Amino acid sequence: LAVGGRRSPSRFRSRIGRVPTFRRMPAAAVGGAAATRGLASGRPSASAAPCPSRVPSPRARGRSGGISTTTPRSRAAMIEYVTRGEWYDGEIRRFVRIDNENPPRKRGVLFAGSSIFREWRELRDFTADVEPLGANVLNRAFGGSTTRDQLEVMEQIVFPHDPKVLVYYCGSNDVNAGVPPRVIRDNFLEWCARAFRRCPSARRILFVSIMRAPQKAPVWDELDEANALIREACGEEGGGRSGPRHGSGLKLVDFVDVNLLLYDKSTGEPLTRLYRDDGLHFHPGSYDRFAPAIVDAARRALDECGDSRGGGTG
Repeated sequence: LAVGGRRSPSRFRSRIGRVPTFRRMPAAAVGGAAATRGLASGRPSASAAPCPSRVPSPRARGRSGGISTTTPRSRAAMIEYVTRGEWYDGEIRRFVRIDNENPPRKRGVLFAGSSIFREWRELRDFTADVEPLGANVLNRAFGGSTTRDQLEVMEQIVFPHDPKVLVYYCGSNDVNAGVPPRVIRDNFLEWCARAFRRCPSARRILFVSIMRAPQKAPVWDELDEANALIREACGEEGGGRSGPRHGSGLKLVDFVDVNLLLYDKSTGEPLTRLYRDDGLHFHPGSYDRFAPAIVDAARRALDECGDSRGGGTG
């Protein structure tokens, strides 16, 4: 997508039908870029109300991402979270309680991000959708979150699980709140740097493109720029995946573009039927349109790590 300007329908239509593209960046570049730019705040304004976060039913909890039946953590390994007066305190406390009582296996696949991933977990059979990735898959997304929020809670929802592959969707709420695209990029790069530094097993991170939902039409230019900056950071100029496949020990970041899957091939316009009345969140069945592309990218990442079924340890 164009940087700093909205693609015209004719130009956008010319790309409809292409498979999602993948952009790749070595982990060394992630750490260097984040250290050079520094961490920007990017907090949403008070008027930018976060999406409500509901507590799922017991059945939904059971499919909320690879919860194991192992014994509770030892006291030394307990995840801790001190209430901070943040709007997301309740959601993070719930994750911490669940993971302390039934610690998921490590070295699997972790989904992190905002409401698009949270609703994937809570409104659908997430476990069935990610079955190609094996049994060791965890979804710790929380609705309304920004890229800055994701950084603030890595100690609770990322590091304890030491994932091998991390799948990230965030930035949508930043755009709505007026956070500059470069800040969105820099916060994501810092998130990557911290994940690679603190998770010994981490080998791949996938950034799923911020989705061009109809509700975001007034800020499509900024959204496109944020995607373009992150795509550029992943180190590829043209379409498709860049460079040869590397050894399983190399840590890499990929850009997974799903926006072409959300548009009408004949008109170049968003497929509005996919969205609920808010023009932002999807009907449960709409995930069939793009979720397989994300799962396929994660499966390939596992393959490159030498583990196609998300095996892990306790």
